[in-house]
Amino acid sequence: MLRLYDYECEKCGHTDEHITDTGDVFTCPEDGEVLKRLPPVFRINTGPVPTGGYYDENLQCGIRTNAHRKEVMRQQGVCEKGATPKPDGEAWY
Repeated sequence: MLRLYDYECEKCGHTDEHITDTGDVFTCPEDGEVLKRLPPVFRINTGPVPTGGYYDENLQCGIRTNAHRKEVMRQQGVCEKGATPKPDGEAWY
C-alpha cells in the first residue's frame, strides 16, 4: 500500500517526502547518502478548541475556534498535510 513518508539524510539533515511502499530506498540529492525514514507523526483531534483558545506555533497566532484556525490557514495559503484542493483550485483546507 502506498503512503506518504518523511525521509531525512543523517549526514546533511536534508528532508524529503515520498509516496512509496515501505521497501523502497531513496538517496539524498545533496550527497548521495541513503535517506532514513522518519517515524510517522500522528495528529489526534481532541475535540473542540479549549475555552480560552490556544497559540498555534505553526500559524504563529492565537486560535479561538476551529473555524478561526481554518480562516487563518486560508489567509496564509497553507493547508493540513494530506488535504486536497477545492475544485476551483484556489484554496486548500
